[in-house]
Amino acid sequence: MKQRGYLIALLVLGMNGMALAQVFSEQGLAIGFDHTYRHRALMGGGAAFFDFDGDEDDDLYVTGGADPDRIYRNNGDGTFSRVLDDIGLSVTNTFNTTAVSTGDIDNDGDRDIFVTTWEEYAGAQQPTGRSLLFRNDGTGHFTEVGESAGITDLAFGIGANFFDYDRDGFLDIYVSNHIETPNFLYNENGAVIGFDHTCYPNFLYHNNGDGTFTEVSQTMMVNNAGCALASLATDYDMDGDVDIYVANDFGPYIQPNALYRNDYPTNNFTDVGEATGAEVAMYGMGFAAGDYDHDQDLDYYITNIGANLLCENEGGVFANVTAAAGVENATVPSDGLNTTGWGTAFLDVDNDTWVDLYVANGRIPTLSFQATSISDPDKLYLNNGDGTFTDVSVAAGVSDISYMRGMAYSDYDQDGDLDIVTIALDELGGKSKFYVNETENDHHYLQLKLVGTISNRDAFGAKAWVYLDGLTLLQESYGGASHASQHSSVLHFGLGDHAAVDSVRIEWPNGLVETYENLAVDTRQTLVEGSLTEVAELTGSEPRIVVAPNPFADHITLFAPDSENNERLTIRLLTSSGQVVLEKIIDLQGQATLTINDQLPAGLYWLQLNTSAGMTVRKLIKQ
Repeated sequence: MKQRGYLIALLVLGMNGMALAQVFSEQGLAIGFDHTYRHRALMGGGAAFFDFDGDEDDDLYVTGGADPDRIYRNNGDGTFSRVLDDIGLSVTNTFNTTAVSTGDIDNDGDRDIFVTTWEEYAGAQQPTGRSLLFRNDGTGHFTEVGESAGITDLAFGIGANFFDYDRDGFLDIYVSNHIETPNFLYNENGAVIGFDHTCYPNFLYHNNGDGTFTEVSQTMMVNNAGCALASLATDYDMDGDVDIYVANDFGPYIQPNALYRNDYPTNNFTDVGEATGAEVAMYGMGFAAGDYDHDQDLDYYITNIGANLLCENEGGVFANVTAAAGVENATVPSDGLNTTGWGTAFLDVDNDTWVDLYVANGRIPTLSFQATSISDPDKLYLNNGDGTFTDVSVAAGVSDISYMRGMAYSDYDQDGDLDIVTIALDELGGKSKFYVNETENDHHYLQLKLVGTISNRDAFGAKAWVYLDGLTLLQESYGGASHASQHSSVLHFGLGDHAAVDSVRIEWPNGLVETYENLAVDTRQTLVEGSLTEVAELTGSEPRIVVAPNPFADHITLFAPDSENNERLTIRLLTSSGQVVLEKIIDLQGQATLTINDQLPAGLYWLQLNTSAGMTVRKLIKQ
């Protein structure tokens, strides 16, 4: 273990005359990461940590803007290698790419990639471009399938979230869109005094389960047109379904932030921004989510031009506690001008059980009445455990003043602490940073990799509770966050001095709840949905279908005794680790027999059955 606690104790106590070692060390070039985002109009710059090649460590995708996007392969030894081979991403050369998120859209066990864009260069510059969807073939090679998959809408896209809003087991996509037509407000002297932009509506792409998507934002009433710069798919009210929180730019003039409550099982969202206190008018830029105060709900931090916003969740309504917590970061002391916050995250950098807060800052020029500083350093706030934070940015070694945009975190080297990447624009010699967490203490940790079987394979939307002696920690799994970026989906819990975990409770996206015991600390654990459950009873209206024989050899027969008419049935057979080995759509009337590959290994399998009435899952044994 590392001696981080000693360093941070000195930092917080402010011992004068004592040389403080850095909590983080910027090692981008040393570990093979060399990237700058070539921008248009100072917008864009995303990063996503995910395992693109299936070797169980986090690789790194970065958008290039006017340059091509890049993947940096994790070599497993603390270094990266930029992938130089043609792996199917060359189409990004013809788009101005902005943001990236990843998710397994077809539940085949590998991550696909969604990239938002602003402009397309196809012979002649177009005013807008569509988003790009890259399907992973399982070998780390990608095919761009956006148009054939129904991702055809044009907009100035600046962020995306993978999530399963209707709990059908397939990942849907919410896209944040920005300015369509810029306009301004003027006073009687012709001076600009505000903004009157027309904004693109946000998109919601419903995954049809067959490799295609349907845009349903208007039907679902989430087509917010407030010039969004970020959104977050999160269960703010802890009712088991995923809601949508939108951070809008130009809020004082166009639209404030919005919060849409998911009314599942009703196929609808309701705008609850005003009722919950989430409808704040600001220049919303990025999202962080976490239980910073250990009260068993999710709190939210939203970056801004000027003072940022910390929303403490008080049972589904929000209180602005930013000033009291010490995380406003409103102005730069050296010049008194406004800060500009972008990517952000709650993450436990010192493994003391309390999530800390990182903010990536970087200037964007704006109107004179809200002038922004050119010297705007990133911030790291250490959680004091009493509802307040301490700014430790300088001593921690992360106070760079480049024009930063996206940021993301991962324990990329699997040494038990979280590392950070920030994406810089090509302004004033800016360079993206890779901060390796190098400080030391004796604190413990637990990492959870969640694998969905009944739910979406990535388990986005799952919640995890870690129970310690007298303490409970909560995290949620996200398919996109921060600004234009995505953190590692491996959930990282700092355990402090706790050398044992009492239990871990997982609420999977489709409603199944499982409790795991005897998980060793200082390890990364893979938890597979359904591995502790005989039969997952997930909905009150699930179809009554009998499956026999069980155990089976080379076939199974499905019986629907209550069916009077043909029932359209989607069938998926999965291994215990979540790999889909059979997928069919049939019309079931009375009964139907399915032939199963007799070469499948013997063991535990899960049979997922979807009809218009709901979903059910059966546990099967292959002889």
